[in-house]
Amino acid sequence: MRAAIALLLICLFGLIQQGSALKCLECNVWKAGYGHMCDNPRVRDDCTVCMKTETTIFMGYYKDTPRTSTTISRICGKSGTVHYGHECHYYTSSDGHDIRCYCDEDLCNASSPLPTSGALLLASLSFVLCKALW
Repeated sequence: MRAAIALLLICLFGLIQQGSALKCLECNVWKAGYGHMCDNPRVRDDCTVCMKTETTIFMGYYKDTPRTSTTISRICGKSGTVHYGHECHYYTSSDGHDIRCYCDEDLCNASSPLPTSGALLLASLSFVLCKALW
């Protein structure tokens, strides 16, 4: 019985997150002349929201064909950043448009799907072990 209680406590402590700050990728964000390109993004661990923006600007015409340039940025939002939950918003301007997506899970603004979270994996394993002991 003591072993089962100890295992349950270990499982519960494994699910507790270290603080409430998020880890977000940050790239194509330039501050004071310094930044990270998206092929080597910086991981920030002091964010309140993660964002991914896709900015497209209209650059005129070349041989009657419209030319555009698109840049993707990943951003660590702080407490003053407007947070919409897990959704994207489309903004237009006279020279292009911007798609801003918001999320609030660790590294959720990555370019590809991330593996299952460690907490979920630990909870599943704990359930199987506790069930096997009882």
